[in-house]
Amino acid sequence: MEKIKVFAVLGPTAAGKTALAARLARAMHGEVVSCDSMQIYRGMEIGTAKPSEEEMLGVPHHLIGCEEPTETFSVMDYVTLARAKIVEISERGNRVFLAGGTGHYARALLRGMPFSEHGSSEEVRRTLWETFEREGIGPLYEELRQRDLRAAEAIHPNNTKRVLRALEYCRLTGEPFSAQAERSRLEEPPYDAKILILGYRDREVLYRRIDRRVDEMVERGLVQEAETFWTSFCGGSGTAAQAIGYKELFPYFSGSISLSEAVDRIKLSTRHFAKRQLTWFRREPEAEWLYADDFETENALTEAALRLAKAHFEGGSCP
Repeated sequence: MEKIKVFAVLGPTAAGKTALAARLARAMHGEVVSCDSMQIYRGMEIGTAKPSEEEMLGVPHHLIGCEEPTETFSVMDYVTLARAKIVEISERGNRVFLAGGTGHYARALLRGMPFSEHGSSEEVRRTLWETFEREGIGPLYEELRQRDLRAAEAIHPNNTKRVLRALEYCRLTGEPFSAQAERSRLEEPPYDAKILILGYRDREVLYRRIDRRVDEMVERGLVQEAETFWTSFCGGSGTAAQAIGYKELFPYFSGSISLSEAVDRIKLSTRHFAKRQLTWFRREPEAEWLYADDFETENALTEAALRLAKAHFEGGSCP
């Protein structure tokens, strides 16, 4: 059976990948499946940089704003939903574009990461989050080191979601989380996928884009949006409450820091996040990199990406 072709536009936050994917999909009769662990939630439009109707360019976008912030959403949940959307898009005769910055979601989807139905439990997940909220990540990360040193060495201790997911799997199955990842590399990928990573050669250019975007988010109402989240869910727990742009504002709402301090924290957290994303994507095999600062205009960047997409979907080599 012929595999469905998928063209993925991945990269760090604020690089412009969402806009680029929309332009490619419009040019090639495609639809976009989001690959963002926070855009999945409703009511978090500004802080997660969800594309507006205008930015979507009339292209159908999927897996944006379809889950409640009170729900914990895992990579397994994402793969299940994304697989269904990819089939729907293909059956409509349209091309599939993946767009986002959540690297482990993309890898699990495109590389065929297997999931044991016994490796996920809402009860265990809730217990882990409660422990994290009481004691911080330190004891949990040490437990992961004891249970699965390979996984602990591969996951940064600040990546709370992945630490807890790995521990959840270890506690439930009794086997190392890294063993699951090893098995996944032996399986046949489910799609004929091409990965384009959009980056910047000059890291400072990306950081200035991040700072400018945070300022624009504040002007558009980020503080009010985050305060609504805070009051509705009492700060919340689980995945959504860890979103950058929201958790940094919670101390401001409780009166412990000023607004300017909170905004500075958002910028710093976002820069650190972009750095971690770039580290992840550099380990992605056979990915094609385009650097936005190599191009004088947006049109030139789009044309270069379009050549890659056409070569993937239509066959032949890229000139």
